[in-house]
Amino acid sequence: MHRRKIIIYSQDSFTAELVAAIIGCTDKDIIHSHSIEQTEELCRERDADLVIILSTAPLLGGRNIIKQLRRERHRPEIYVISWRHAEQAILSLLECGIDQYMTFPICMERLKAKIATNDRKERES
Repeated sequence: MHRRKIIIYSQDSFTAELVAAIIGCTDKDIIHSHSIEQTEELCRERDADLVIILSTAPLLGGRNIIKQLRRERHRPEIYVISWRHAEQAILSLLECGIDQYMTFPICMERLKAKIATNDRKERES
């Protein structure tokens, strides 16, 4: 059975650990990344299935990070969880290629359901 590889980017360890606890670790390899550069490197090395970014700052800085996270061979799902932003900023993120945008305070059941849905899709393909 394939263990899903999930990378959580956050400069705050507590928040990353909280999200990891929400997701549940029994059938997943969850790696915490402290920098966007480390996240890019981990995506290349580990072929991540899901990247959860707990900040919009690195994505709105003008650098195309989504393209770096999604190489030709492997395209992980990308979720962004952040504090509420203006509609235009969210649309910009979606146009850049993120798959899901959620806001804090995070709805635990919604996050679990999204990940479970993606797990089922991956097993079926």
